Amino acid sequence: MSANATLRDRLIATALDLLRDEPPETLSIRKVAQALGTSHQAPYVHFGDRRRFLAAVAGAGLAQAAADAETAVATAGPSPEDRLRALVRAYVGFVDTRPHVHALAFGPLVAMSDDPVLLTAATRYWTVLSTTVAANQPAGVDEDEVARRTAMIWGTVHGIAGLAAAGKIPIGVPADRITLLDNAVHAMLTGWRIGEP
Repeated sequence: MSANATLRDRLIATALDLLRDEPPETLSIRKVAQALGTSHQAPYVHFGDRRRFLAAVAGAGLAQAAADAETAVATAGPSPEDRLRALVRAYVGFVDTRPHVHALAFGPLVAMSDDPVLLTAATRYWTVLSTTVAANQPAGVDEDEVARRTAMIWGTVHGIAGLAAAGKIPIGVPADRITLLDNAVHAMLTGWRIGEP
């Protein structure tokens, strides 16, 4: 972090550091202030309350994840299917490397509307996902159907990645999560292409 970072930025960065090792449910404003060496009232001055503080932290974390997703898609080559698979792996990477930030951004503690950066980051992530899904559609699929298919594939990837991260996929399932995700993407792509000229 630059020496010119504001106290607000440093509070968010400190919270993101703490979220490496602890879940968002246990992250307190007092703990963040202590870790930064500032008054426990300082976060309230900048954010008002814990929910808005957590939303700002989630926004910063999700903004980075959205940037990583965009990079993954941009460097995956020209194939729409390869780009979609790269995006899926970027999402799994987010769950793996920043599980508590992921849980904060997509869990019940905050709403996307609680912070403008969080809302912008969520929109940015949805845009890269929907654009990538749209590129895999047969001709003639309208915007509403692309939106539905985007939600379906995101829900599937989110579900499998989350279940795997929590160790909830039954041990008897003869596939790891990447194989399951690849199979799910393949099944969806195959279904979408039915009737393609």
